[in-house]
Amino acid sequence: MNQSERFKRFDLQKLLPEHSVLILDREQSVLTLLSSDAMIREQQLLSVSEMAVIEPLLANYPDYCPYEVVLSAMTGKSLDKCRERVLWGLEEGEVNAVMRPVRNLLGRCRLKMRPFGIEIRSMIHTGYLLVSLRKEVKDRVRVRE
Repeated sequence: MNQSERFKRFDLQKLLPEHSVLILDREQSVLTLLSSDAMIREQQLLSVSEMAVIEPLLANYPDYCPYEVVLSAMTGKSLDKCRERVLWGLEEGEVNAVMRPVRNLLGRCRLKMRPFGIEIRSMIHTGYLLVSLRKEVKDRVRVRE
């Protein structure tokens, strides 16, 4: 694996503090938040399976990541096979059973993403979306006022 494949950079405007960037070290499974002065602000060690699902979520930002993409990343099965499985689950009312392993894994991923100020939000029968925790906190404060 060469350097450009090992380190993947994610510029997530509106999700991270200004002039910050997330770097995913695919060889060591480490996610790092760097500030504009190249200071490490946060780091999390990910399992191989956590890294497999976090990477497509980051890559799809600001759009959502469809169920079949996350399922494919987790299982290593083709996107087409995973799309068929998800569609079957939706048609048969079994989508919760199909996506349960992904949901379980994303539960652990959520804990690892929170220190970066990132929440993984579920979109019913659709996929997953990354949102800023700071925005959620501000929204909750406004509701209480």
